[in-house]
Amino acid sequence: MSHHIPTLLQQAIIKHQQGFLQQAEDLYVQVLQIDAQQFDALHMIGLIAKQRGDTQTALNFFAKAIQSNPRDAKVHCNLGATFQQIGNSKQALACYDLALSINADYALAWNNRGNSLRSLERYPEALESFTKALELQINYPEAFLNRGICLQALEQHSQAIQDFDDALKLKHNYIEAEFARAFSLQQLRLYDQAYAAYTRALELTLTADGRHTNPEKIAAMYCNRGMVSTKLQRDIAALEDFQHAICLRPQFAKAYLHAAHVYQRLQQKEAALEHYQAALAATHSQGQPDESLQQQVTYHLAALGAAPTPAAAPASYVKELFDQYADHFDTHLQEQLAYQVPQLLQAALQDLRIGQNRLLSHAIDLGCGTGLCGDFLAAIATRVTGVDLSENMLAKARARAVYDDLVCDDILHYLAQQSNTADLLIAADVLVYLGDLERLFALFHDRLQAGGYVAFSVEESDSAEICLQASQRYAHSAPYLTRLADQYGFNISHCSRHFGRRDGQQNLTSLILVLQKN
Repeated sequence: MSHHIPTLLQQAIIKHQQGFLQQAEDLYVQVLQIDAQQFDALHMIGLIAKQRGDTQTALNFFAKAIQSNPRDAKVHCNLGATFQQIGNSKQALACYDLALSINADYALAWNNRGNSLRSLERYPEALESFTKALELQINYPEAFLNRGICLQALEQHSQAIQDFDDALKLKHNYIEAEFARAFSLQQLRLYDQAYAAYTRALELTLTADGRHTNPEKIAAMYCNRGMVSTKLQRDIAALEDFQHAICLRPQFAKAYLHAAHVYQRLQQKEAALEHYQAALAATHSQGQPDESLQQQVTYHLAALGAAPTPAAAPASYVKELFDQYADHFDTHLQEQLAYQVPQLLQAALQDLRIGQNRLLSHAIDLGCGTGLCGDFLAAIATRVTGVDLSENMLAKARARAVYDDLVCDDILHYLAQQSNTADLLIAADVLVYLGDLERLFALFHDRLQAGGYVAFSVEESDSAEICLQASQRYAHSAPYLTRLADQYGFNISHCSRHFGRRDGQQNLTSLILVLQKN
């Protein structure tokens, strides 16, 4: 009977290649009835199971195939791909390494190995694997795509676009590459080009009968194009795209959230509230709720008076806001918002002659951002530390070369963990993301030397002690700050009102305070 095996395998492989999986599997089973250890039949039944999404069966048959022939690189690679499919990247990586120990020139294994390393956030090693795959097989669009996605994770979007372009040259209607390219263009703020790329990607997703092939993916494309439209100030087009996304994916919290932002900017409060509430409901409907997104949505609802006011803005909200803002932060603040707070704080410190007769030993810039306070702090202190939640902001501050230390941390956590004291703490336009300031004032007291200073700005509330505004920024009253200063052992050395920045067409009043520890 064993002489029938080659004929059966040939028939099975033809059916398999034609997509007739059940007929192919039946033929492979006939082979195994003749020889239960026949490697090709075990391997191919495992591959059919993987194609069907039956990962447990695939794992079982690949394991049996390896017992039959442990020196076949392809079966180790397919086993690794199955582990990757179920999210076990470490086990997948071990399989790819074993495949490459058998065949070091196996381009697919190098590519798949890169994907496992990327899932494990080992990005430099992943890049090396993708590059090795491309050295072995230069016409490999999937490897170009995967290397580009890895570069995106490293915020190297210009280089990523080069890889996506190469992938598209090799595979003209490559939806994934067009989508990824659009995202990198969006991150580089090349919004017109990003819009065109998302549009091309969406056109490619339509089947011959006009239906979208992958609703989840298409919803993400519509949502991202809508976000690009908001940057281009095309609010109506943006709302249309968000609605398309929601129709394709009814529980798409991100689409509801960004639609709500647009309605709020258009001063359509009821529509904004409806979409924020829908976004919150969508986060609760997910199998594993995104707590960070829930906190952000609740914060926006609180700013509109539709939820209790939290003690502070969610850290994830502040981080994402400033990570996205970093590249054009200084220009936007100074040219569009007429931002004056660093200069006002500097003037207040100069009026008090702080650091002019004797350099301070240590100044800490809390929420340093891109380092707009760094230059004048370096002139009055021998050591300057910057603290910020946003890595992208810190990268800009680092380029100024005026800080001795830069720390990525929440300012409350940073101050609580410190044991050393400073002569000066400064917080320019930072307390607008904190509501209740009691804990912060206690930390100011603990971290300052006797006679040390804290200088900060707030937006002024002329009614409540603490007010979360529709702008998602807190305002604080002068009596509230005076009470806290007295409660935590500070004298008010300076307090003044100024136009600190603009919000739309409105000039905002900032309070500039310098407190000295008793």
